[in-house]
Amino acid sequence: MVVSLRSSKAADRFARSAAFCCVPGIDSIRDKGIGNDMVGELGEVTGFRGEKILELCLTDYQSFKKPLFRPGFLGDKWPAIDFYVELTSVKGKQPYFFAQAKSTSVVLTPTATDLGISTKKKDIERLLRIPGPTYIFGIHEPSRRVFVRSIHAGVPVKAISRISLSHELTSSNLQVLHDEVRGYWIANNHEKLSQNGS
Repeated sequence: MVVSLRSSKAADRFARSAAFCCVPGIDSIRDKGIGNDMVGELGEVTGFRGEKILELCLTDYQSFKKPLFRPGFLGDKWPAIDFYVELTSVKGKQPYFFAQAKSTSVVLTPTATDLGISTKKKDIERLLRIPGPTYIFGIHEPSRRVFVRSIHAGVPVKAISRISLSHELTSSNLQVLHDEVRGYWIANNHEKLSQNGS
């Protein structure tokens, strides 16, 4: 269940179309000598904005007749996951996946190959216990780019600090993600699970 995501220029179109005001990244705020209280507040803002960017990305329909996904934000009451996301284009079924959003304002250099994110071993342990497809989405808040990594059986139980930039969630990769989640539920007999109420 590993997403094989390729990069493309669709993210640039997404970034230009997202209607957000930019705020300086936390690293640039630190460089200016602004206090830790403000940095903490900006961290919360970065997280909030990242969640909205992820929702916009998952509901992008520029290349589709309608959005492929319907994300539902779960709030702070769920320690392991931030979103429950349903696939919208599967008739008669509601396949879904779970998502954890990790926003950052770290500078992405032109030679960068990964997006640095912050997770804990406990985050990965919790995600691996969830019966269903689970993903970590790394959101680069300043550029409004989103990257994805599957958390599945076989993933080492340790903190994840990087997501490859080759796993950018572009329009074509939204389709890859959709097909992967749909394939997971077909392989795991989603119809039988639904009938049994499990």
